[in-house]
Amino acid sequence: MRDVLKSTVRRLSAGWFWPLVLLALPNCSFSAGSLSSGPNLFPGPNPKTTLILCDVEKVLERHCATDADKAIGIRLSDAAVALNTGRTSSIGLDDSPAALARCGGQPEAVPYIGAFPEGEASCLNGTFVGTGARYEDPTAVCLARCEDTFGSTDSNGVFTPDNPPGPGVASFCTAHSSASTDLPGNPNPGFAGGCTPDGAESSGFDTDTFLDPRRNPEPVVWGDLIGVNAALSSLTRTAASTGNLDAGAASTQLFARGSGWVEFSALETNLTHVAGLSAIAAACLTSACADTDPTLADIGFAISLNLDGRFYVLENGSLIAGPDVNGSFGTYAAGERFRITLKDRTDGTADVAYSRLVGTCNPRTVCNETVFHTHGGAAAYPLRVDTSFREQGATLSNVTVVRIH
Repeated sequence: MRDVLKSTVRRLSAGWFWPLVLLALPNCSFSAGSLSSGPNLFPGPNPKTTLILCDVEKVLERHCATDADKAIGIRLSDAAVALNTGRTSSIGLDDSPAALARCGGQPEAVPYIGAFPEGEASCLNGTFVGTGARYEDPTAVCLARCEDTFGSTDSNGVFTPDNPPGPGVASFCTAHSSASTDLPGNPNPGFAGGCTPDGAESSGFDTDTFLDPRRNPEPVVWGDLIGVNAALSSLTRTAASTGNLDAGAASTQLFARGSGWVEFSALETNLTHVAGLSAIAAACLTSACADTDPTLADIGFAISLNLDGRFYVLENGSLIAGPDVNGSFGTYAAGERFRITLKDRTDGTADVAYSRLVGTCNPRTVCNETVFHTHGGAAAYPLRVDTSFREQGATLSNVTVVRIH
């Protein structure tokens, strides 16, 4: 086993992996030792009712990405977008500043046990995961799932996980396993109904029978309503018109990191509706921050679906001149979908692009969209959806987001 590890190490490119070698060596032995029997992940008795999905790295297989890795891999920061568009890979691409530094400006390839970003499936009795249960949350399940990849193989080729795991294994798994992107946590962890009673992932999960809910755009939940009424994810100005953009609301959901977008449409073309993203203080990640300004002033990146039937780009209340009439970017139709997209730079900021969708757009597909403007700089996280309305009755319809929670 030591020879196998040495062979693996030779394929890697720099000295950053040596701590992992030291962690793994004590747990790669063909001797059975005096460890307890059975796996570290104990799913509980039948019926298995809860599906937990985990991202578990393969030990000692991180390496500087090859061209082949980059061709098939998915950026870690693009996980939510990949879920929505149906992309999957066995390779994640880490292009964080630390990873780029280790690989001379190139991303690191991160091989996973299961598909990324869907995750490796584990089925548990629902009473075994959650607050006060054997596994406090999905992260604890995934830690045990990772620990079960370390153990010994007997002369018949039968693999037995180390139980309990050594401290090196626990350290590795704490750093290199997690619940998969946007998996529900407590108080209702995982996906109820995602498993068969005897512990297999349901054949209907992530199909037309039971579409993985993480693939669906997330309806915006509205807060800080000023002169507007919310109906599910739609928003209508109810206050009398004043001639000013002085009614609106903001989302309770935040973009804290990761690529994603906000998407919306207007129900009419003869009233003015503005939707976009506004920056908020980092402290708002841990405590609610009210939006008391329903005007354009604090919306950093916005599309105005205007009463003249044209659409405009506005940034911090200022018009970004487009190529069409009055500085617009063209005309729009009622119900036509628009997006403002964030592309994570992995340095706390994101590139911003404005686009319109063409034709029908369904989960698990890459939508046909036309980008009509890109912001010249970057947006700093965190951000939230923000809106403003001028005339009474103006309605933004089905406002949704795709994001890493």
